[in-house]
Amino acid sequence: MLPLSPKPWSELTFGCADLGDTRRTKRLVKVAAELSAHTGNSLSSSCEGYTALVTGAYRLIENEAVKPEAIAEAGFQATAKIARQSRLLLALEDTTTLGYNMLSDPSL
Repeated sequence: MLPLSPKPWSELTFGCADLGDTRRTKRLVKVAAELSAHTGNSLSSSCEGYTALVTGAYRLIENEAVKPEAIAEAGFQATAKIARQSRLLLALEDTTTLGYNMLSDPSL
């Protein structure tokens, strides 16, 4: 089923997000599609100069009615749905660790 292009991916992943208003969900899907189409870019760069899209994205982010947990839950549900349809799942794990030892003498 995967990989998908940005728009279908964002619709699948966030289209069922319960943000209290369908317009917010549509905005989330649109912003997610733009961000996924321009991986690694800033929000404003991802929106390619569309001021209204950038403004709408920031309004969505700053809206107190939009709960990050609701956005995450939509992603979790979409992932679970895909997993249920798959015959084989791979569980990858990174067991590496990284540590820093601070020396008492900063000149060392």
